[in-house]
Amino acid sequence: MSMQSCFRRFHEAIQLKRFSENAELVEKRDRVLKRLRENAPKSFEFFNQGSYAMGTGIKPLNGDYDIDVAVVFDINHRAYDPVEVKRWVYDAVKPHTNLVKWRKSCIIVYYQQAGEAVYHVDLAVMARTSSRELHLARGEENSAYGQREWQPDDRLGFIQAVADRFSGDEAAQFRRVIRYLKRWKDLHFPTEGRAAPTGLSLTVAAYAWFQPSQKSTWAGTEESDLTATLNLVNAIRRNFRQVLNTETRRFGPRLTLQFPKAPFDDVLARMTHQQMDEFYRRLETLEAWLKYAAERNSATSLVHAFGNDFPVD
Repeated sequence: MSMQSCFRRFHEAIQLKRFSENAELVEKRDRVLKRLRENAPKSFEFFNQGSYAMGTGIKPLNGDYDIDVAVVFDINHRAYDPVEVKRWVYDAVKPHTNLVKWRKSCIIVYYQQAGEAVYHVDLAVMARTSSRELHLARGEENSAYGQREWQPDDRLGFIQAVADRFSGDEAAQFRRVIRYLKRWKDLHFPTEGRAAPTGLSLTVAAYAWFQPSQKSTWAGTEESDLTATLNLVNAIRRNFRQVLNTETRRFGPRLTLQFPKAPFDDVLARMTHQQMDEFYRRLETLEAWLKYAAERNSATSLVHAFGNDFPVD
């Protein structure tokens, strides 16, 4: 079996189809939106966000499927407190399941079995201006007024930019490689807290630096997901810069990764210097595993990188 065949089998094992192709996830989302329509004080529109909308989702190792939905109210955001508008959503959906959580950037509705989360729906609450621009309501339930804001948000524009970045076979390889890095992240970083780069940040990195790759074979040319993944990992690592940690007074590696649409923020800003150093070191290890596989034409090291879903025979 060729290396590319191994990657193809691995991709089949980890990929999630787009949101619209998964009837059970659609049903969970629609139940939440039905409850919201019945109880929210104003009407709204919605659109899917995140990996399902972009076609980059993977099966979660912990079994908790994450669904991202933007809930858009046609209101003048300057006339409403963002926490007040988030409360419309929270109060409307809170009776729907046994667990609904308020986060700074969204409201999360959990579906559970035997006390364990099996699905959760992230509801990003937005206001749409008369010029069709979106603003995200940010703030905790009891945030002080200075910590509440309407943040310009063009995630919808990013979804379209990802769709337009490549076409045909190149677009398919682009999405496969993003999925590979997401599975690596899930395996090699803690699931709690902020120590891991987010799936969004890996997608932004791929949007910036991914290059499609093919190789010559006796039968002609074929895609090389191994080379494409190795080149992307190398590009991410090379874009780290040595930055002074003001607490330790030492320089260390840090990656700044600007979201290409509003709010144009650094999607890695929340990571501490220690977490960023660990991110860099794990990228070095991943790059070494990928190089070993390329040099030896062996998938053994890729099991270390991507787990037992990666086939070796």
